[in-house]
Amino acid sequence: MSGLITGLAIILFMQMLRWPLSQWLPGGDYENFESLPKGFHFALPVIGALILGLIYHRIKPRFRPTGIAHVIGELHQGHSSKLPIGNAIVQFFGAIISLFFGFSGGREGPAVHLGASGSSYFGQKLRLPDNSLRVMASCGTAAAIAASFNTPIAGVIFAMEVVMMEYTIASFIPVIIAAVTSTILTHYFVGNEPVFTVTPLQMQSLLEIPYVASAGVIIGCIAAGFIVLVQAFARLSHWSFWQRALLAGSLTGCAAIVAPEVMGVGYDTVNGAMMGQIALFSLVVIVLLKTVTSAAAVGLGVPVGLIGPTFVIGTAVGGVLG
Repeated sequence: MSGLITGLAIILFMQMLRWPLSQWLPGGDYENFESLPKGFHFALPVIGALILGLIYHRIKPRFRPTGIAHVIGELHQGHSSKLPIGNAIVQFFGAIISLFFGFSGGREGPAVHLGASGSSYFGQKLRLPDNSLRVMASCGTAAAIAASFNTPIAGVIFAMEVVMMEYTIASFIPVIIAAVTSTILTHYFVGNEPVFTVTPLQMQSLLEIPYVASAGVIIGCIAAGFIVLVQAFARLSHWSFWQRALLAGSLTGCAAIVAPEVMGVGYDTVNGAMMGQIALFSLVVIVLLKTVTSAAAVGLGVPVGLIGPTFVIGTAVGGVLG
């Protein structure tokens, strides 16, 4: 049931985001922000920030925290494993608005929040104890990742390592059942096409190992810089939300004038980089600007995820090194 609930929630979330974008963006491509006129690249995130600011002004502060960090905090630092459903509702509509207006962020973080909260709420209705609610939240987390990427094993590993922070047989079995169930559901309604087009990989020589190792070191350094940037923007939490959202929107808009690839989730950029279709200089610019704009969105409290942007950044860095 957790897998079914999460799968349906993720399908609804994806369709409510993709359908209006596919109707509006050029070519019917829901990720084709690049083809918009230059003026739209700056205006869209700023308008989205103002809309989010007006909405959040009417939302009680306790319902504003969203995303994976909120889920982990509630499960491991709160006094109860009950995830508030109000925060999930804010996450659902906040993420759709943010990504529709081109904020640099991911959809998997919101998906995890929706899956964990929906499963936790279902468990609360069954009056399960707190330890069972933690397992239910992990089931929802795994089901959300599995439904988003068509990867049930990745969902299980993410739920066990990131959310539960432990491996136990008692929790592993229900978590993998939920992940497989949600994947079957998305296969039926959406299809089983992979999110990314990965060309066949095969090492030709051991001489390639130093290049791969150096890529890991460089990407690790960029990841550390990304975390520092998120923490730096998070120090502005004393600002009102509309001020933080407007700063994030303005940074995204300015960056999008130079590199519109930073707008939205950016999985079209991931596929383009892996296929070698993006020029070297463009990849460098995308790495720099996607890092700043994504860190700003996450650190300043815009209800988007950070899994998607890290894929874009990592793939672009790999493309540069290649």
